Amino acid sequence: MFTYEIKSDKKDEHKYIEITGYEGSVAHLNIPDEIDGINVEAIGNHSFSGRSDLVSVSLPESIRTLYGFAFHNCRNLKKISLYDSIDDYYDGVCRQCDSLRDIEIVLNRGWFEVVRNFLADYDGNLRFMLTLPDGEKALLTFPGYVYDFNENTMARTIQFSIAGSGMFYRECVDRRSMDYRGYDRLFEKALIDGNAVSEDIAIGRVLYPVELADGFSDMYESYIGKNSESILLRLVENFETEPDTLEQIKALLTYKKKSPEGEMLLSDDGIDKAIRMAADKKLTVLSALLMEFGKSGPGSGPEVFEF
Repeated sequence: MFTYEIKSDKKDEHKYIEITGYEGSVAHLNIPDEIDGINVEAIGNHSFSGRSDLVSVSLPESIRTLYGFAFHNCRNLKKISLYDSIDDYYDGVCRQCDSLRDIEIVLNRGWFEVVRNFLADYDGNLRFMLTLPDGEKALLTFPGYVYDFNENTMARTIQFSIAGSGMFYRECVDRRSMDYRGYDRLFEKALIDGNAVSEDIAIGRVLYPVELADGFSDMYESYIGKNSESILLRLVENFETEPDTLEQIKALLTYKKKSPEGEMLLSDDGIDKAIRMAADKKLTVLSALLMEFGKSGPGSGPEVFEF
């Protein structure tokens, strides 16, 4: 059961609801767009701060304001879904949400500022699934970063340092636009941060190639091909905890390179090892998919495999 306050807008004095909390336990929180015929337009200060039960949050397009620390310190929160209807985003909305990885945003207004706000608020890895005004989708992973400072007492100065490519990637997002070319140029920096984040960046750009130039497409395809084993084994490992993994694996298995030859993206060795891992874990649906859509196409996988 939601707790809330009915408030009056300072500009035009219309009535709206500000959510202040939820009584009881809830893993998947779906905020309604109205309560008793009154629009829900705000999530109040510390409304859900410190809750360990939250796993996902879905906000309606009626929400205009996210007040400070609304979901602060929700340690098990993994995913937030919302719209670019947010006009006011206050400090600390998702800070210290250590499990947060995925944010889905429908950009009906083409308003990238909410993306920028989340990135400014959270210094870990974040993956955004963006639905653009024309219906096209973009899947963009932003690496994390570590911001540190050391005091030099002898020189009476403070020295600042930033580790990780995340800060550079964050500079690609403006209030009204996304610099896709700038984002793609940073891939060499992301490679230093480790395989998982680099793999997610490459997968997102290949499967959802919004404004992806041919040269960068070749770069990402080559990287995925060379790292097929690592990518597939990680996706199989995460299969049971990340529901979107099956569709992502299928998309990679059926993807053909942009080259004239139209080769399959993933290597035979990588697929074979993924099949064995899925079989060991008794993931029969995933095993069947891997065998059906092997590198040589549907129906070319192993005819017999013991589970």
